[in-house]
Amino acid sequence: MNRSTSSSNGPLRAGTKTASSRGTDAPLSDVSSRARDLMLRIALLLGAIVFLPLQAVAASSMPRLTGNVAEQYLLAAANQERAARGLPKLRNDPVLAKAARFHAMQMAAHNGISHQFPGEPELSERGARAGAHFSLITENVAQAPDSSMFHQMWMNSKGHRANLLDPHVNVVGIAVVTHAGQFYAVEDFASTVVTINFNQQEATVARLLSQRGLNVGPTSRTASLADARRTCGMDTGFAGQHKPWFIMRYTASRLDQLPDQLASRINSGRYHQAVVAACADNNTGPFTAYNIAVLLYP
Repeated sequence: MNRSTSSSNGPLRAGTKTASSRGTDAPLSDVSSRARDLMLRIALLLGAIVFLPLQAVAASSMPRLTGNVAEQYLLAAANQERAARGLPKLRNDPVLAKAARFHAMQMAAHNGISHQFPGEPELSERGARAGAHFSLITENVAQAPDSSMFHQMWMNSKGHRANLLDPHVNVVGIAVVTHAGQFYAVEDFASTVVTINFNQQEATVARLLSQRGLNVGPTSRTASLADARRTCGMDTGFAGQHKPWFIMRYTASRLDQLPDQLASRINSGRYHQAVVAACADNNTGPFTAYNIAVLLYP
């Protein structure tokens, strides 16, 4: 029997210090007159089938890549929907596409859809292992006898449509494969985080502080940059001999704005000197984030 099924995975985000996940699954309506005679089964199939590494699948039963036509169509269709609503277009991300293709092959090997098969990394880990850097990641998956059905199936489902039209994502990786007369599709959406070194992160935040009238940079009466970076990596306290009047530690996926609490402190007029430090963040798992400390002095 031909099957048309789909599932959406809601946003996985990096929070201020921890990551959280939220998922949605919504029923789909018939997608076209062509599909009305099909029995649509909408399901998220989890844990029902033992994970099969692709290397263990016989060559004669291997899923087949469909090439770029179906994937290009899905990207164009998604961007057309977003443009009609005044949303920025999605950029194709080859790294996310690699992660999407791996998962699409797994679905085809299992003859069903899921966001994670037993033994397979979950979505955010798959994306990170492929080399993507992101603060948010979501996923749509589907199975149908015709690849032209996928986009309308997703648009007719609240959860899938929300992923397609999410204003917070800016890239997508798309994969479509076929196996035993069925097509399997994966769309992985993400909000990318630009990877820059500590010096660049510190300079970006320093410019924001300077615009607010602060003198920025180490002096003989403040922490050195080395001490400030050590302070950044500490949960509490400070390194060095010069105690800051206030320390703001924060984790962010973008550096073009200051946290409200820090802005409020600066606006108090009590502080005139600041030292900015960046450090590694080990608390966001597969997500990418900037870890910043701002040390304020009178």
